[in-house]
Amino acid sequence: MMAGLIFLKGSGMTATVEGFQKKFSYHHGDLRECLIAAGLHILETEGTSKLSLRATARATGVSQAAPYSHFADKEALLAAIAETGFQRLALQMAEDATGVRDARARIEKLILSYIRFARDNTALFQLMSGHDIADIKKYPTLGMTAGKSYALISAALTARTSQDVETPFLTVAIWSLCHGLTGLIIDGRLNPATFGTEDIEAFVSKTIGVFAPQLV
Repeated sequence: MMAGLIFLKGSGMTATVEGFQKKFSYHHGDLRECLIAAGLHILETEGTSKLSLRATARATGVSQAAPYSHFADKEALLAAIAETGFQRLALQMAEDATGVRDARARIEKLILSYIRFARDNTALFQLMSGHDIADIKKYPTLGMTAGKSYALISAALTARTSQDVETPFLTVAIWSLCHGLTGLIIDGRLNPATFGTEDIEAFVSKTIGVFAPQLV
């Protein structure tokens, strides 16, 4: 690597250290958020292995010790980045399903939103759903935020006109389908075209159709 340059993976360009720091430099007490933003950038361009407290310190132009005032170690930083991801995911899902009252249609919207988020933020999604954070119980706000996508699906099913004792199990089944399909798609292990569907929307609609009698 040339001295004074940072090569941004996948960007097709180089950025000076000064420019990189300018993008994430903090102002008057927002260091934590700037560190998270820098961490997200490093995660997306270089991967988890290149992400460290020292790297985010360089990116934000602060001392190597400064990040430790907000994060005890790399795992704590990863937890904060994952929490940001879950917040964004839940907001996107809620927004994409806004105004859709029919249970089946709402479930389809929520699953499509989940898949699109993962495809658009693959590295972040893999952190959110992976094992880089050994014990999520150490980070209570992360645990609560991680449950928001499940809560959206649960709420959609609970609002159905026909309620029965199987609803909690149906919720688990639909959420498992959502998460499982997403993982298979972004890993390249499932191609909707092989099922005769022209796009993700049609594939999700046909898959959810299997549950149609329970979604009314």
